Amino acid sequence: MPWNDNKGGGWNPGGGGRGPWGQGPSNGGGRGQGPNIRPPDLDELFKRIRERLRQWFPNQAPTAVLTTIIGGGVLVLWLLTGVYVIQQAEQGVVMRFGKYVDLLQPGLHIRLPQPIEVVVRQHVQQRQTNIGFIEDPNNPSAQPQNVPRESLMLSGDQNIVDLDFTVLWRVANAADFTFKVLDPEETVKAVAESAMREAAGQAKFDIAAGQGRGDLEDRVRSIMQATLDGYGAGVAVIKVNLRKADPPAQVLDAFRDVQAAEQDKIRKQNEATRYANTVVPRARGEASKILQDAEGYKQQQIAEAKGEGQRFISILEQYKNAKSVTRERMFLETMQKVLGGTNKIILQSDGKSPVVPYLPLPELRRPQPTASAPSTPTTGGAP
Repeated sequence: MPWNDNKGGGWNPGGGGRGPWGQGPSNGGGRGQGPNIRPPDLDELFKRIRERLRQWFPNQAPTAVLTTIIGGGVLVLWLLTGVYVIQQAEQGVVMRFGKYVDLLQPGLHIRLPQPIEVVVRQHVQQRQTNIGFIEDPNNPSAQPQNVPRESLMLSGDQNIVDLDFTVLWRVANAADFTFKVLDPEETVKAVAESAMREAAGQAKFDIAAGQGRGDLEDRVRSIMQATLDGYGAGVAVIKVNLRKADPPAQVLDAFRDVQAAEQDKIRKQNEATRYANTVVPRARGEASKILQDAEGYKQQQIAEAKGEGQRFISILEQYKNAKSVTRERMFLETMQKVLGGTNKIILQSDGKSPVVPYLPLPELRRPQPTASAPSTPTTGGAP
C-alpha cells in the first residue's frame, strides 16, 4: 500500500500536514515545534474510540458503553472521596452535612463520600505560642523582636516588669478544638497573656525575676488550663516557660546596680554568719570548760575539807584517851616537819669531855630537796 493512500485509518495528507508516522514537518527542528503545528483532531479521536468499543462490545451501542464507563469512573472517584488516612499526629473530625458525628483516630478510615460527610484533620502534636516576642522562622539564630504591648506587666509591688514567655500546648479534643472556639491559637495566646498578668500582679518583682520563677510558671499554667476548660477549647497546656523577667530597658542599668548591691548584701550576711558560727561555739566551749574546772575545784575543796575534819575528829578522840602521848606525838611530828628540811646538826654533850668531836661536815651536808613537799596543817594542840 503506498504511503499516501488515505483509505482506512492511514495517513491523511490534509490532516494538519502530518506524515505517515503521525508527526508533521518541523520548521527549524526542536522536537516538532514550528508554525505548522495544529491541535489534535477530536473528531478523529472519538471516531477511533467508537471503533474500539464496537470491537470490544459488538452487541452494545458505543455511545452507551462510553457513557457507562465515564459514569462508572466518576462514581469510583466520588466514592474514593470517603477514604481517609489519618496520620499518627492527627485526629479526624467527621461532619455529616456540617454536623459533628465522630472522631477518627490515626489509621485508614472509610466514610460516606463528600459532600455527605467531610473529615477535617487536626494536628494534635505539641505546639508553641510565644508571648512578648516574635522569632524569625527563617533565621532562628537572630535576636527575637520584643513586643512591649504583650510583655510589659505590673507586679504586686507596683513595679513594671518585662516578661517574655512561651506556652507549650496540644490539642486534647479535636472536636472541641474545631467547633467550640473560633480562633483557637489566638485564644490560647490571649488566655496566656491574661493568666500571666494575673499571676504577676499577685507576686513581687523579686519573685518573678529570681527563685520564684517555677512557682509563677506553675500558677500561670493552672490559670490557663482552668480558663480553657471553661471555654471548652479542647486544649491541654503542657508547660509554661518564663524566658525573660527584666525591668524595662530604660531602667535596666539601675536595676542591675540594685541587684549587685543585693548580692553584696547577701555575701556580707553569709560571711557574718560563718564568723558567728565559728566564734560562738568556741566561746561556748571555753565557758563550758571553765564551768567544769570550777566544779571540779569545788568538789576537790569539799572533799579535802571533809577529810581534814575527819582527821581532826580522829586526833581529838585519841587526845581525849591519852593526852600526854598524843601531845608528844604531835610535838614530834611538828618538829619533824619544821626541821626535816634543814642542814642543822645537833650534838648532845654533858660538857665534861675535853675532846671536841670531829665532824666531817661535807659528808654531813645533805642535798637540798628539789621541791618542798606540801605541808599538811595540823589541827589541834596542847590543852
